Amino acid sequence: MRSMATLGKLQATDVGSCGGARHPRHARTPHQTRRPAGSGFAIAAALAAAVACAPVAAGAGLAAPPAGEGARGATGAPAGGAALDFSSYQKLLDDYLQVTSKPGEPLETRFDYVRLRLSPGRAERLSGIRQALLSVTPSKLTVRERHAWAINTYNFLVIQLVVDNFVQQTTSKELRAKGIYGLPYQTVQAIHIEDTPFFEFPFIELKGKTWNLNAFERQFVFDGYPVQAPGTKPAPRPRALDPRMHFAVVCAAIGCPPLQPHAFVPESLDVQLDRACRDALASRRHVRWDPALERLGASSVFAWYESDFGGPGQAYEFIKRYAPDSLRVALDSKPKPVIDTFIPWDWNMNWVPHLKSSPPNVSRNP
Repeated sequence: MRSMATLGKLQATDVGSCGGARHPRHARTPHQTRRPAGSGFAIAAALAAAVACAPVAAGAGLAAPPAGEGARGATGAPAGGAALDFSSYQKLLDDYLQVTSKPGEPLETRFDYVRLRLSPGRAERLSGIRQALLSVTPSKLTVRERHAWAINTYNFLVIQLVVDNFVQQTTSKELRAKGIYGLPYQTVQAIHIEDTPFFEFPFIELKGKTWNLNAFERQFVFDGYPVQAPGTKPAPRPRALDPRMHFAVVCAAIGCPPLQPHAFVPESLDVQLDRACRDALASRRHVRWDPALERLGASSVFAWYESDFGGPGQAYEFIKRYAPDSLRVALDSKPKPVIDTFIPWDWNMNWVPHLKSSPPNVSRNP
């Protein structure tokens, strides 16, 4: 994982080295301190009935792979014999994911963590979805089945861990005097569970082994390929590793690609991954072109995980392949076919704002 100083230096300058022994995407950065539009006192009001909820206990189990869904709720019979079932996860997306972009604009989505946290039976519902996703042996799945399962499972687990832990358990004496007993964290980076950073908290129990989100992502989404350390010769990539997955997994930050409204399914995985890449690379959060200077800015993902794309040249070609047509034409004639700068990552939470113009009148009893 990159240190704050190293990552800040990378984001503030032109092209730098990529990778890191751990997950650079989940390193703490200076950008995480900015407060998103629907936060603070306003969300505290919405959370008045939920602030007493305890965080997820250590070792809370997770289980197995998912189910296909081309038509919503569809299931399939994977090589492992048990049917993959994404229907309950799809219903969660239907209920709490909002498309916030207008027609014709690049896709933007936000997840309503606040409303889900306040919903009756939330813990039981999320536990049931987790069980549905974690009951198949990943090694018995085909590559397509495993990748679809891993994307959906990772994205769901992020949602669950955020919902259960994004309310601060302590507040200042001044806030408590005003009846505010819990404020939301502004980023997942700020969340620590039992003194463990969010992405390193071991709560995923799968086939006799416990995983944190970082380890689960690299093992099952990226086929066990570790993040390559900067300045070293990259290890050979697994043949099955697909860099498009970087635009399918979502770590609850605005800087991430948009969470797709439909669960990924083996039958249409290629089409869905292509769409996820095009949706992301149509947004200025991930690609920026300066026509006057002929300079290309791209998501920090292309720096942090350069080896996943095959190197800097392949990363550039990846952008050309999935960028909008107008940008692709410009990149074809770019004098230097390189990514010139990396776009700072926005760690603010990708939640639906619950914004009011004035601080809430919150009951003293949480």
